[in-house]
Amino acid sequence: MTRRLLPVCLLALALLPPIWLPTEVRDSLDVPITVRQVQGPRGAVQNGWQLRGVWEYDADSLMFGGYSALLALYGDQLRAFSDRGTRLTFIAPDVEHGPEQKAPVMARQLVEATHALDLWDIESATRDPITDQYWLGFENTHAVHRYSVASEPDGVRLIGSDVNWSANSGAEAMARLRDGRFLIIPEGGKEGLIYSADPVSGVEAQTFEYRTPISGFGITDAVQLPDGRLLILLRNVVWGIPPFEARLAIAEIPGADAEQVLEPRIVLNLTQLAPPENYEGLAVRARGDGTIDLWIVSDDNLSVMQRTLLVKLRFDPARELKTEVEAEAASAAIQAKQKARE
Repeated sequence: MTRRLLPVCLLALALLPPIWLPTEVRDSLDVPITVRQVQGPRGAVQNGWQLRGVWEYDADSLMFGGYSALLALYGDQLRAFSDRGTRLTFIAPDVEHGPEQKAPVMARQLVEATHALDLWDIESATRDPITDQYWLGFENTHAVHRYSVASEPDGVRLIGSDVNWSANSGAEAMARLRDGRFLIIPEGGKEGLIYSADPVSGVEAQTFEYRTPISGFGITDAVQLPDGRLLILLRNVVWGIPPFEARLAIAEIPGADAEQVLEPRIVLNLTQLAPPENYEGLAVRARGDGTIDLWIVSDDNLSVMQRTLLVKLRFDPARELKTEVEAEAASAAIQAKQKARE
């Protein structure tokens, strides 16, 4: 009886939402952060995707972790945002470190003063690569907040009255498209929002139908690829420690005059390449040779059984298989070869 109850109790603890009250903290949090590589590159290319490495980040602070959104900044910088109201700016861990290399910096994410106690649960992020402005999507109090390149608050829009989302199912994925539109999808929802321009500017949203490509999986982030398609990160809760599995999917983004339906297809089983975790944030960076680097960060949920992991993948669109049948067959062949080696 005890053995049967143990995994149930562990799963329940892992899924408990963190009880987090916003508190006044210093804008800059001087906390030593450690980084170690837990998995190296894997040579096999699965549907155009290849694992380049996995790193674990850690710090002795309750303000660290909970990262649910990720941006690729200029150079080799990445910035993760947490559901505890902080941001972590750091250099990609596979970049050669010189003596002048900056250490990761954790800071409080400021919000407009009138919402200082309401906006702290950050779930999504997107950026304008021309102006370096960025936008954050907040859960619980549903909002889109705009920031300057210096991370100064630059306007906010509360969207709670426009949607019928629960407190823990907010703007889980948000992408600024290259044509200036903004796309927002809630976790577990069947309907998303699309704005013709910056939501903070006051433009009204249209709704579109979101069709999940795989039962049980909810969206946790999305970003536009260089070829214009939308890359989507999906997560499911399963029996295990930690109790998660993840997939990547790709969808054609509907035009302004097209039928408003977003229907992704699965392109990668992430759990086959990287350790299982609660992956919630992703960012892409185009390379000069036509391939794409993808970074994925996990949310540790303040759980001792989870970790803050950063996964790097490389995607070669030229080697992508265009149908799910082709992708599944290729995945099965790779798995069979790996088992044969073992």
